[in-house]
Amino acid sequence: MNRQVIKRQPTLEVIAVDAADAQAAEQGGADRIELVSAMSEGGLTPSYGLIEQVVSRVSIPVYVMIRPHSRSFCYSADDLQVMIQDIRMARELGAAGIVIGALTHEGEVHRSFLQACLLSAQGLGVTFHRAIDSSAHVVRSLESIGSINGGSEGKGRFEYEREMKSKSKSDSESKDRSSSENNSKDKSACESNSKGESKSACVSKSEESVVERVLTSGGKPTAPEGLLELQQLQEMGQTLNISVMAGSGVTIEGISTIVSRTGITEIHMGSGVRRGGSFDHPVDAQLVAQAKAALIRAAQEL
Repeated sequence: MNRQVIKRQPTLEVIAVDAADAQAAEQGGADRIELVSAMSEGGLTPSYGLIEQVVSRVSIPVYVMIRPHSRSFCYSADDLQVMIQDIRMARELGAAGIVIGALTHEGEVHRSFLQACLLSAQGLGVTFHRAIDSSAHVVRSLESIGSINGGSEGKGRFEYEREMKSKSKSDSESKDRSSSENNSKDKSACESNSKGESKSACVSKSEESVVERVLTSGGKPTAPEGLLELQQLQEMGQTLNISVMAGSGVTIEGISTIVSRTGITEIHMGSGVRRGGSFDHPVDAQLVAQAKAALIRAAQEL
C-alpha cells in the first residue's frame, strides 16, 4: 500500500535578532521570523519590548524563542514558571507562535513540561527547537512529540493536568475544605496570574496548542551532515502530521541538496542569509531572496 505523502508549501524561516533583521527578511521573501536574543548563547528569549516592536514592523508570522538560559535543555520548576509567563506575554504582544523544547536528564522529551507550555500557548503556533538534536534518539523523540499531540499513542496530553489536579486534591484534603469552598478556590486559581502553572492547567482543551514542526539537523552538528537522519525524520513527520524543518549550517548553495535528499521543504536560516555568513552582520534581503528562490526551485523538482 502506498503511503500518502503530505505536500507542504516551501517555507523559509529566518532568524532575526532585531526589527531591522525582521524587515529585511520579509523584504527578501521570508515566510516566517524566528525572533531570538543572544545568538552567542544559541538563542534566548527576546525582551518584551523587542517582541512588540518586531510584531508591529512586519506582516509575516513572528515565532518567539522561549528559552530562559543556555545551560542545558533540562529546566527546573522555576524555569517553567518563567517560560509560561514569557509565553503569555508573547501571545499578548501579538506573536504568531513560540519556539520551545525541553529534555529530561536522560535525554528524552520532557513530556509533562512540554505539555504545560502547550497548554499555556492557547492556540499559538509551536515549533520544537533543536533540543531534539541533543536528545538520546531523535526519531524516538519525534514519536514522543507526536503522541503528545494526540498521535499514535494518544498518551501524555493530560499528564500535566493530572499532576496539577493531584496537587490541588492534596491541598484540599489537608485543609479539609467543603466542596463549595474548593470549587471557589479552584476558580480563583484559574483566574489568578500569580502562578503560571495554575493558569495553564485551566486552559480548555480546545485552546491547547500542538507542536506543528520540529527544527532539527538530524541530530548532527549541521543539517548537511544529517541528511540520512533528516530523511528518516521527514518520513516519520509525515505519519504524525508534524512538519520537519531543516536548520543549522544551511547555505543557499546547499538548499537544493537538502530538499532533494530529504524531501524537506521547510528551511531555517540564520548566518546563511548574512554577509560573511556571520551574525556580526544583519540579515541581507538579497540573500534571503536568493535562498527563497533556491528553495522554490528545489521544491518544484521533488
